[in-house]
Amino acid sequence: MFENFLSVIDFPLLEQGYQIGMDWLGQFARVIIEGCGIIGLGIIVFTLVLKAITLPFDIYQRVKMRKQNLIMRDMKDDLEKLQKQYANDKNMYNQKMMELYKKNGYSMMGACLPMIISFVILIVAFQGFRSYSQYANLDLFVGMSESYNAAILENGVDGTDFTLLRDEEGQIVTDGTTYTFVWYEPAEEEKGEPLEKRISVEWKAGETLPVEEGTDLTYTMSEVKSDGKDSKYLEVRAKDKYVFYIYNLDASIVQRQYKLDTELLYRGEAVEAIDALAETIKADEANAGIPESTVFEIACTRYAVRIGALAAKEYYHAHDPGFLWVRNVWYPDVSYNHPVPSYSTFKSQLNVNVRIDGEKKALTSVLTEPLYNNLTSELAAEKSQPNGYFILIVLSIGMMALSQFLTMRSQKESNQYQTVDGQGARTQKIMLVMMPLIYAVFAFMYSAAFSIYMTVSSAISLIVTLLSNYFIGLAFKKKEEKKIKEEYGRTLSWMTDGKKGPKNKKSKGKDKTDGRK
Repeated sequence: MFENFLSVIDFPLLEQGYQIGMDWLGQFARVIIEGCGIIGLGIIVFTLVLKAITLPFDIYQRVKMRKQNLIMRDMKDDLEKLQKQYANDKNMYNQKMMELYKKNGYSMMGACLPMIISFVILIVAFQGFRSYSQYANLDLFVGMSESYNAAILENGVDGTDFTLLRDEEGQIVTDGTTYTFVWYEPAEEEKGEPLEKRISVEWKAGETLPVEEGTDLTYTMSEVKSDGKDSKYLEVRAKDKYVFYIYNLDASIVQRQYKLDTELLYRGEAVEAIDALAETIKADEANAGIPESTVFEIACTRYAVRIGALAAKEYYHAHDPGFLWVRNVWYPDVSYNHPVPSYSTFKSQLNVNVRIDGEKKALTSVLTEPLYNNLTSELAAEKSQPNGYFILIVLSIGMMALSQFLTMRSQKESNQYQTVDGQGARTQKIMLVMMPLIYAVFAFMYSAAFSIYMTVSSAISLIVTLLSNYFIGLAFKKKEEKKIKEEYGRTLSWMTDGKKGPKNKKSKGKDKTDGRK
């Protein structure tokens, strides 16, 4: 069908081996998460490790807060008097209140400092976690790119990279006709140095470089006129391999340009597949009027791309980034996001610089939109299905709201008298609403991995709050009972919690309301 249009087509492969840097916290997160094998489980373990680090500060802060509450309870009558006395003078009330605090040993910073330390630790750790999230997301596409290239190059060549001999100033050494080709052979021993080899030949375009005899690889010299200059190229081919490459010998670094030999490609089983692709291309109204030769080239390119894209798809599913109902934990748990995003979403989520061959480049210059579309062309289902169903977002907000509510209840007494006009209580209510809203923004903006982190972290905080309130309450209750016994010489009715108190005939007939005469 297309025998008259056999030609050579430029075919770009994907860059591979690029990466973004991670600080030591990101590396720490990587060790834990990848060590678990399952991404979601690794995130949970990472969260548990962080909470274990901050737990001593958290408990100390709660104990300190309980002590401060007891001091606040002792100052209650004095604070109420101050509130009434300076109801119309907030500045004076605050001044007198601080004097009373100092007199009774009440310190607002003493209770807040451990919480600030815990918060700083979590913020720093979150930066490391976010750094790893970006790394892991990008690493998935790097792995897919490597699989894509490897599948295509099964039908291609991988020859020796020859360069031309240069002097100390970087100029090519030649007498105008004879050039010295340089290459390195791998060391035979593990600790040995690569062996440099050279061959000097007279340059003749179209001739084959007389090296590597006995193999099916051929190195053909050619000249291409570009920008008014004749550039010297070496073309590397292999028998029956339809993917070959050329590179510019005038450049100091070998940069392969891959091409498709359609004469070798358009054979056997490929003929039927390429013809079918060509019919699909011609059926698209957007391609109306395209020459037959162009249709053939596009069909050949798509055929080769599909080989790589199928390998990339296999890699994607072998390294499944999903957890529970979330298809890809590196994107939000929302129905309008997809496990494999569009290029615009991918670019916005990973607007980073990457390192490749020691050089820093923008990711968008390494993985361009056409190359990204080639890489993900066999993941159509993953590009359209919902990534999640908002479940993690609802859980994280709900857990945060409940944890915030319980924490603020335990601080209610200390905040009650910090402002004369009740602003402290109002601030508490505002925080009860604002903190879950802030979490909601994070949950929608950041990945489902972060939502897992927030949900587990809030759940642990909730459990710690309940347990610490209970056990710290018991400990302080015993101290209060001991203090009352020392002060009044007996057990009061409220200290028995509804149980029978110790028998004491001397107390009979005394006031039963509070145990005092």
